[in-house]
Amino acid sequence: MKPSYDPVALSVPDEEIRIDGNQSYWRGSERFTGFTGEELDDGVYEFQSFKDGWLDGPSGQVTADGDLIEEEWYQGNHLYGITREFRHDGTLAKATGYQFGYPIWIVRFDFDGTTPLETEYPEPVHGQRELIDILGSKREYRPLRGPEDAADLSKH
Repeated sequence: MKPSYDPVALSVPDEEIRIDGNQSYWRGSERFTGFTGEELDDGVYEFQSFKDGWLDGPSGQVTADGDLIEEEWYQGNHLYGITREFRHDGTLAKATGYQFGYPIWIVRFDFDGTTPLETEYPEPVHGQRELIDILGSKREYRPLRGPEDAADLSKH
């Protein structure tokens, strides 16, 4: 499965990016917006997306042919949205809905990549709900989509 964007062509070299003490990413004198990435030893390309100096948008890994292995979505430096893992044949294997780095739901798919086998709702860890409320009150975040959108690659 190819993404609707080309993280390899859009990436700038990591050497051009610096991070400050507030976890903001900079390119020169401006907060960085765009993709960074690097090719790993096995030919897989690992990438990250930034907006105004923060992890924001898609990050993940693609094969040398440009097919997704994993796609994560960030918002405001937090893993927030639907993360998807794909099999070698390009079918969807698993999708997880995250809020501020916490898994809220997990859907596992049959080998066709569209038929859900099971949906799991992990037990929240101590303080998770309170932290999600606090972080959500500090900035406007889009609502997390539900497990019914897990197989729709246009929704994240």
